[in-house]
Amino acid sequence: MASTKPSLVEYFYKPEGPEPHQCGYCKSDNTSISNGMWAHQLTCQDYKDLIDRGWRRSGKYCYKPIMNRTCCPLYTIKCDAPSFQLSKSQKTVMKKVNRYLEFGSTKLPDTLSTSKQPTAVAEDASVKSTKTVTPGVGQDPDKPLCRKAKEVRRERKMEKLKPQEDQSSAGATAIPPQESSTAHDLKKSMEDFLPYLTKSKAHKLEIKLVQSTPRSPEFKATFKESCALYRKYQIAVHKDKPSDCTEEQFVRFLVDSPLIPSKNSTGSIEYGSFHQHYYIDGKLIMVGVVDMLPNCLSSVYVYYDPDIMFLSPGVYSALSEIAAVRRLQKKDPTFQYYYMGYYVHSCPKMNYKGQYTPSFLACPETYNWVPIEKCKIKLDANKYSRFEENSEIKPVAVDSYIEQALVFYEQQCMPYEIFKVLCQHDMSHKKIKEYAELVGKDITHRMILYMEE
Repeated sequence: MASTKPSLVEYFYKPEGPEPHQCGYCKSDNTSISNGMWAHQLTCQDYKDLIDRGWRRSGKYCYKPIMNRTCCPLYTIKCDAPSFQLSKSQKTVMKKVNRYLEFGSTKLPDTLSTSKQPTAVAEDASVKSTKTVTPGVGQDPDKPLCRKAKEVRRERKMEKLKPQEDQSSAGATAIPPQESSTAHDLKKSMEDFLPYLTKSKAHKLEIKLVQSTPRSPEFKATFKESCALYRKYQIAVHKDKPSDCTEEQFVRFLVDSPLIPSKNSTGSIEYGSFHQHYYIDGKLIMVGVVDMLPNCLSSVYVYYDPDIMFLSPGVYSALSEIAAVRRLQKKDPTFQYYYMGYYVHSCPKMNYKGQYTPSFLACPETYNWVPIEKCKIKLDANKYSRFEENSEIKPVAVDSYIEQALVFYEQQCMPYEIFKVLCQHDMSHKKIKEYAELVGKDITHRMILYMEE
């Protein structure tokens, strides 16, 4: 159910171009360059389409890097959540969280660490066994043959490559008993690793999605606690000054949103801005700030209690949000993607996002989506690159659609073809043309650009 309110924005135009500022990734001065606009209100569809053209929001401010000029090009990245497969390291994080919740420690109890201990040991290691060992008997015929690790790994790989129907019929006998738990682990889906699906725990994990714009009663009730956690995180992890972590800054950065709440066509999914709260034993330990948009969940920010850093909370929150997309797709088959913000190939703190596969990057010139594996090859050679290989595909010329760009001028909404008759200021026309080129044809014809009288 789309919103009946239109999007309304103010574009910040400077004839000499945007002013450069310090880069948040490489930390160099006056090298990061982007265009910006203030969003008074945005439909969820318009914002989703802006993201697909390289825009992101920080509060109500929206920005788009000038990719071929900025020091660290920021490429929009999305993950196909239904096709997502956990990597070995991601499984390790899920298991670590599971163990902490189940046993109160990230390590398995000794009684369960059977894979690292013999099945029978002497009660006192200093006392020698009185068993008589008969030489020359050989291996116990009732137990499976010992095998080299290399051989086992090869067999596992072959099992994974088999068609699904072959695995279901042959997997149980192809792998010997001592490897059955590992084989079972390989076949587990992502949902099998989610700790809140199990019942018995040393710690209780709860995840609650609360609407932040407009502020729901649940959000208001937890505001102070959430803000205090943000402050603690920013000071400990990002070394911010306490004076920079005020309630006003928190609201401006992570609470204020231009998104107009709406629903999907069937009314089964709520669109808009939310905070996902993670509680352990009733204590708020992490918050994921997310936007629910048509066809996708967009991650805005995550902050957590530094005391739980041993649980790899950043990775866990991303996996939890991917799982959320997978659950929502059961309500709406078109709900498919997890947007992770920007991928910065040159920054180790940001290029980890490429580990969530399958992922795609938006070509900065055509805005077509390209598998990240192909993009990485080009980015290894040049930090800025066009990913679309078909040279005949060109961006749509702005002059072909600018006439129908919507402008709010003299208390009226009008197409650009009328505005240019009423307003003769050359700078205004340059501003509208630059704006229309950056947001694209479809959004230009839906979103209203506010122009001062």
